[in-house]
Amino acid sequence: MYLERAYRQVAFVSYGNKYLSGSIDSEILDRHPLIFTHFPILRDLEYGTLLAGSASHTINHFKIQGLDKISLHFSSELLPPLLDSKIFYFNVSEYSFCIVCHFPNQIFKVLIHVDEKPLWQEYDENEFPLQSDYNNYHESVENYVLMDISPEFTDKILADLHPISWKSFYDDYQNKVYNFEISKRYGTFPVPLTENNCYEGNLYKKEEQFPLLPFSLKRNYASNLIINAAALTHAFNVESHSKNEYAAYWHMSENEKKEFSKANQTLDELFPILLKHSANHYQDSALHTQRQLHTSFATPSKIIENSLDDSINHSNINDTENIQSDEKTSGFNWFGLIKFLWFMLWCYCALWALAYFTVHWGNIFVFAIAFLYALYKILPKSDKQSDKSI
Repeated sequence: MYLERAYRQVAFVSYGNKYLSGSIDSEILDRHPLIFTHFPILRDLEYGTLLAGSASHTINHFKIQGLDKISLHFSSELLPPLLDSKIFYFNVSEYSFCIVCHFPNQIFKVLIHVDEKPLWQEYDENEFPLQSDYNNYHESVENYVLMDISPEFTDKILADLHPISWKSFYDDYQNKVYNFEISKRYGTFPVPLTENNCYEGNLYKKEEQFPLLPFSLKRNYASNLIINAAALTHAFNVESHSKNEYAAYWHMSENEKKEFSKANQTLDELFPILLKHSANHYQDSALHTQRQLHTSFATPSKIIENSLDDSINHSNINDTENIQSDEKTSGFNWFGLIKFLWFMLWCYCALWALAYFTVHWGNIFVFAIAFLYALYKILPKSDKQSDKSI
């Protein structure tokens, strides 16, 4: 399995269905880092001509024909191993993927990744090619062709789309992959479930990273399993690389090397299945922690009694405070008079400084304004105290 292309196909299917439903626009689909650097183009199977030049153009090309959705499947399960074409080589290895296009009335067609054969061009009498040569762009594009598939594979396609239990798959992944001690040494066990998505792009610039699965996804099984499997795959590859002469792998015993190979093979078998499920069922992989929000609960009688006692005590405290405030408000309120004079003096000084040089009769004007301001500040307090005395 070519992991980088598999990632691109997962992004193409997941974001492509979002684009097909109108949830995202073409820029989000075409500018995805995985798709933008190796954007898929649709070629004619017989003549090799260009039919669509991007992911969104490809989907629009099929949408006119009634496309409902796209899904990810293993090429070897839907297509024969030997396909003949004068223009293309077909990638139908054991763990390679193909994209199935769903049309009305359960009509399925498959998008298969192909590599262009060298020197397939035919030339006219003037030595000009009869078809466009796309080999110059092989590093930035991925060629796809649309093929019909036999109706006998309908059940297999529908079986891949049957809902799965992500919790069971999560447990099965841990039981099989981490059944080997060598996996626990190089991987992370138990698999943490802390991430919302797995990201691709510039690892040093977070703003240039883009989620592999649609960004509306919350904390889920699929992303965390992909992160774990990718990290363990990378660790196995680095450890067993022939040029890594300082790796511990070359100093292992024969039994340890056999265990290493079995663990690596088990991961190689489960990782493609994980990617297929992630592309087709990522919407169902969210962790269902919100179930606790819907659980009803009963309030214990002791808590109710304590809350009633607290409310009674609180009312008693309020009553005593009201009695004390009534006692304080009885008699002449010297504090209110002092506060009134202070506000009047403060406002008088402030306004006099402003109006002294502009109004000849500024003293009377400022005194009047200060008097009104002091009344304004003191009257609400008097009203509140009068209310309390009542």
